[in-house]
This record gives sequence, structure tokens and C-alpha cells, in this order.
Amino acid sequence: MSDQPLTVGVFEGFQKVFQEFQRKVFDQFTAVDRRFEVLQRNMDARFDEVTGQLDDFTHRLLRLEQESLLVNAALKRLEASAETVQDQLVGFGKRLGRIEKGFDRLMAAKSKYALRSDVQDLRVRIADLKARLGALEKRRG
Repeated sequence: MSDQPLTVGVFEGFQKVFQEFQRKVFDQFTAVDRRFEVLQRNMDARFDEVTGQLDDFTHRLLRLEQESLLVNAALKRLEASAETVQDQLVGFGKRLGRIEKGFDRLMAAKSKYALRSDVQDLRVRIADLKARLGALEKRRG
């Protein structure tokens, strides 16, 4: 830079250049600001979409967790019921074993005891024999 004095014309020229520079910088900042606003709206919309998806995912996950808890509780109840049924089956098996033993004893003793039908047949035959014996006594006497 030279040491020449600053004239009004040079100063006004400098002011015009500076004002033009200010206007261009302002226009550039305005354009950048608009682009940032568009970017901000796009980002906000995308974040809202992602937040909605995360909320849906969270609700699904909570629902699955609740279902898992219910299924686990039901399985525990089924296991307890299965143990009870198994214990009952063991008891029934023991009772059935005792019944089979009793039945086997009865079958073994069957030959010792006459059946009702056998007793009835014997009574009929005795009555028949008594009648025949009475008939024979009448003929003899």
C-alpha cells in the first residue's frame, strides 16, 4: 500500500465495493441459511420417522416380552400339572397292582368255591334225585 492520501472518490469507490461485497455475502448466507432450513426440515422428518419406527419396535418388543412371560408361566403350570398327573399315575399303578394280585388270588381260589350257577344246578339235581327217590319208595312200598 502506498502512503497516498485517501480521497473522497476513492473512499466512495471503496464503499461501493464494500457494499457490493456485503450484499453478495448476505445473499450467500441467505442461500446457505435456506439450504440449512431445508436440511433441518428433512432431518426432522427423518428423525420423526425413525422415532416412530423405534416406538413401534419398542411396543412390539414389550408385547413379545409380555407374551414370553405368559408362556413361561403357563409352562410352569403345565409342568406342575404333569408332575401331579405323574404322581397320580404312579398311585394308580400301585392300586392296579394290588387289584391284579387280589384278582389272581380269586382266580386261584375259584376252583375251591362253587359258583352260584353250579350251586343252583346241584339244587335242581338234588330235587330231581329226591323226586326219583320218592317215586322209587312208592313203588317199593
